[in-house]
Amino acid sequence: MSEIYIFQSGAFQINLFQLIAAIGILTTSVILAVTLIRLTRKYGKKYQFSTELLRVVQQAIRLAFIVTAIAAVFEVLKINYHQFLGLIIYNNEKYAVKIVNIFIALVIIYVTHIVAFLAEYGMNIRIENRLIDRGRGKSFIQIIKYVIWILGISVIASSFGLNMTFVIASISALLIGVGFGLQHIFNDFFSGIIILFDGSIKVDDIVEVEGTIGRVLSIGLRFSKVLTRANVVIIVPNSRFTTEKVINWSHNQEATRFHVNVGVAYGSDVRLVEKILLQAANKHDKIVKSPKPFVRFNDFGESSLDFQLYFWTVEDFLVENIKSDLRFDIDSEFRKNKVEIPFPQRDLHLKTKNFD
Repeated sequence: MSEIYIFQSGAFQINLFQLIAAIGILTTSVILAVTLIRLTRKYGKKYQFSTELLRVVQQAIRLAFIVTAIAAVFEVLKINYHQFLGLIIYNNEKYAVKIVNIFIALVIIYVTHIVAFLAEYGMNIRIENRLIDRGRGKSFIQIIKYVIWILGISVIASSFGLNMTFVIASISALLIGVGFGLQHIFNDFFSGIIILFDGSIKVDDIVEVEGTIGRVLSIGLRFSKVLTRANVVIIVPNSRFTTEKVINWSHNQEATRFHVNVGVAYGSDVRLVEKILLQAANKHDKIVKSPKPFVRFNDFGESSLDFQLYFWTVEDFLVENIKSDLRFDIDSEFRKNKVEIPFPQRDLHLKTKNFD
């Protein structure tokens, strides 16, 4: 088989034996890689490793087998990998792009991905152990990842022989040229940087923007994701958080006060109404005991006696559900104690006139 040539080009020749050996090496590498990845997935689930960690390990296994298999194939085919890596793909007066540059760039991308993952993984462990605030920790994670990727891209550019000063100057000129047309995007971008550094808005904060209340899921450089009470994720440009009025309920160090409006019919026992309202508030497990709930006799309304039940809770995101529970309980107790909830009534007087 060594005398049967499949391909010949100058000094480079591939015989049948080399071809079969190369195919065998590639096939064996694929089988071993798939088997090892499956074992990693199996034991990862058994010992409850995170999905991200398993993904990184599997990528490392693939990369290791790919590099090893290619090196073995080159050896079998008697290819000088030094010459192969030195082949020029693109060339001009200032710099040349070789295969080795592409290979180095791929390795740097992978290493950068690993470093960013390890930084995020380590920070998440600190968050889970409560060594750092969750919202602040998530902001740190984003900042660290951006810095790592910027450094990685800079190293890649340097490996291609690019002058970073020239690259930065070119990007600056481009940004100035399109800046007026993309000013809103740049506004969102710099707003994202400000939010990440100053911590005014953090992940898991409860915020109110333009009357919509939601929990911050993530903060990116251009926009943030907010989960509303209706379980809908909305995309909020970061500039909204820095240029408009935003209520951050999570900045309250203590419970927040809310109230429920209640109207009863004229002639009702107002002290009984007060007692029922306070009992409803004191029974609810989401309402704090201190400060104590209280009832305010608000006004003599047009058709009702108007009361307000005030209470404090730390569950700002679920306060509408708490109010709903209170209304159910109050209505049930009113029915038991014969307390009427009025509705507007009008008396219509008809006059007749004799035209005879």
